[in-house]
Amino acid sequence: MKSDLKLEPLCKRIKATPIELLGRLIGEFHCERDSDVEGFLHNTAIRNEQKGHSRTFLYLSEDSRETHIAAFFSIAIAVTDFNIVSKSRKKKILDYSTPGRNSHDYFGGLLVAQLARSDMYENEDISGQELIWTAENIIDSGRKFVGGSVIYLDCKEPLIDFYLSNGYDLVHKEQFPNGYFKMFKVLPELF
Repeated sequence: MKSDLKLEPLCKRIKATPIELLGRLIGEFHCERDSDVEGFLHNTAIRNEQKGHSRTFLYLSEDSRETHIAAFFSIAIAVTDFNIVSKSRKKKILDYSTPGRNSHDYFGGLLVAQLARSDMYENEDISGQELIWTAENIIDSGRKFVGGSVIYLDCKEPLIDFYLSNGYDLVHKEQFPNGYFKMFKVLPELF
């Protein structure tokens, strides 16, 4: 990561920045590769932050005159629908100590809900790998207090190989009804 980027929780920026300036900062973020993630930041991130539905973290590039969002990711608690997942796949995802794991239709976990880099920045400025690792480190810190053993994320087909190379696996080999592939990573035991 370039040394001029700093990680900041969106909640800190909400408290410190007038809403018009914050709206302008967020509105300048563009990600042509994924308009859904761009739309989340523009239209949903602040409200989700205020309601406690998710936590968004911004990589900011700041100098005395300008601030830009170089990248961001959001983390949330989520419930995953296992109705279409085979029993053998459930066993791989759910720990052997999970009571009745074969009969579960839904299972909770931690979700990397959004992850994107601005079109103004390159992989050399901040890589997707650094974004996912930072999100995982924050999740790992939080689960020491609240628990959790699985990270989930939804992705489009072109990103499957990226997530596979970062230790994730497919929950189901086919797309879910929402058009995304759901992926997971089992976290190591805490103790």
